[in-house]
Amino acid sequence: MPAEGMSTEETIKTCTETYLCLDRLPRPVIAFVTIVLPFVAMAAVALAPLGVDDPIKYTLAVFICVAMLWTFGALPLAVTALLVPILLVFFGIFTPARALAPYADPVVFLLIGGLIIAEAFRVNGLDRRIAFKLVTMARGDIHLTFIAIMVVTAALSMWISNTATVALLLPVVLSIAGRAEGDGRKVTTLFLIGICMATAFGSMSTIIGSPVNAIAFGLLNKVVPWTFLDWILVGGSVSLSLLALVYLVLPRAIPPSSNGIDLVPIKKELREMGPLTPKEAVTLAVFLPTIALWVTGGWIAQALGLAPGVLSATVVALIAAFLLFATRAIEWGDARRISWEIFLIIGAGLAIGQALEASGTAAWFASSLTAITGGQSLLVMMLLIGFITVIIGTMLSNSATVSIMVPIVISVSSAMGFDPKYLVLVTAFCASISFITPVGTPTVTLAYSTGKFTRRELARAGVIITVPAVLLVVFIVYALISLGWN
Repeated sequence: MPAEGMSTEETIKTCTETYLCLDRLPRPVIAFVTIVLPFVAMAAVALAPLGVDDPIKYTLAVFICVAMLWTFGALPLAVTALLVPILLVFFGIFTPARALAPYADPVVFLLIGGLIIAEAFRVNGLDRRIAFKLVTMARGDIHLTFIAIMVVTAALSMWISNTATVALLLPVVLSIAGRAEGDGRKVTTLFLIGICMATAFGSMSTIIGSPVNAIAFGLLNKVVPWTFLDWILVGGSVSLSLLALVYLVLPRAIPPSSNGIDLVPIKKELREMGPLTPKEAVTLAVFLPTIALWVTGGWIAQALGLAPGVLSATVVALIAAFLLFATRAIEWGDARRISWEIFLIIGAGLAIGQALEASGTAAWFASSLTAITGGQSLLVMMLLIGFITVIIGTMLSNSATVSIMVPIVISVSSAMGFDPKYLVLVTAFCASISFITPVGTPTVTLAYSTGKFTRRELARAGVIITVPAVLLVVFIVYALISLGWN
């Protein structure tokens, strides 16, 4: 277990090295494996006679290098993200302007507004107030408390990054589980793995829920019209179904042998918070209309005859951020705590995705996949893509997985005459289903770093949830898109 006081990124890196058994090697060897080897692999691919056009070969080389760097984690993710435009320009795949354009994509600014709203929740204590309030409403019942924790986690992860949500709720969950009567360890394991799954599934509901959604939305929106509301309708349905799956299955995989939760200390802390503060009220007063405008902004702008895009999701998010600063609900010093590097990672993901598409690499992958599968039916392809995405997501970061897979499935859709929404949405949702190993996602890594559950317990719970989750994703996406619910 990592030492106390380590940053989130240091914790993730330490757990990753431990899981890959790299921590037992001398530091020079680790440096070679995790930093030098990706560039050696890139050079080998770039120089190899692969029998494809140079743009495809060079894009493959960049993709392999970046994927390996992101997997090993020797460099911060944002540093590797800065390398992406450099390599794309070096190999002549893009001009500097085109390589850097994805870093200023509207979806990046949508997330900027979303993260500022999320920081206002954290700074003003609204997140903890909501969590404690729902838990007390469960009256100490283990299963109702589990539902309450899942609801809070999923709701927060719709607007706050998954890693931030888990980091925020870890002490809350550990405090609640520590008050369980009977076998507190089982309760702790259930709650910790539960919040990891709830963040992943809750974040599927909105574009700003995770970088995975943002990257998929940005790439999909370039080939078919797709709005914030469209995503909520499909993503929200998928999210609710998967959360129900977790509630029904996870307590049976990890049965909590406890009579209930002692609510006395939780109620005490809730009382100490007092009534809603002015800053909390202002935050809610900005947040709730923002959600409404994210859903209805396009219709309102059209009805009022406003210029196109005036009430787009991106502009609304920036207006909300401005209002929070203007009303002093949040200070700029608070905003400095936001993980601004996430925008570099999203930009890099979009840049790689566009490079795969523009160079013909995605089409080459698509033709190879089509030849291997023999042009299967849409449902078969959705299932195949779903499980391939889960497997890749277990080895790579979710953002890297989506950056790689979405351009490919768009090309597959074009080659086979499918609506691209089917395969793109399955890819985006399945990229967040990664619970089998401690290094699958930063959220799982953070929860695992507490030392409260074992790899075996995580793997068992992960497998039990993963297979039906992929099937549910495929069924719901297929049904909703086929019915025109988008």
